[in-house]
Amino acid sequence: MSKKIRYLSELDVARLEKCAAEPGAAHARQTMLDELLELAVIVEPREVAANVVTMNSQVTLVNERTGEALTYTVVYPQGANVDAGRLNVFSPAGLALIGAKRGSTVHFTTPGGAIEALKIERIVFQPEASNDFTL
Repeated sequence: MSKKIRYLSELDVARLEKCAAEPGAAHARQTMLDELLELAVIVEPREVAANVVTMNSQVTLVNERTGEALTYTVVYPQGANVDAGRLNVFSPAGLALIGAKRGSTVHFTTPGGAIEALKIERIVFQPEASNDFTL
């Protein structure tokens, strides 16, 4: 995960903390969240800029190695299904994306050890920009 500043809403942080503390959740979730929060600027949900990836945002990404365009929605673990375009926020790619800005390139290491670079080409949907604070 890159060391760039991330912008997170207070609501997303509270929900991520709850998710990391769920009974039976992998201890790694809390470690990942702690690392993310070290880089975070936490703001009110209504103050999140429309160009920032938040929870339940749908984003179009371009793989800088292959040029392939991909569209994913960043979701909580229970809703994750990569084949359906629903990316777990606690995956390396999900953590790299959350709080990042449109136009930026995020870098992460896949579970197989490869380093990937994805450019955030477009934010198709962001709950906060739609005044939806329930997602």
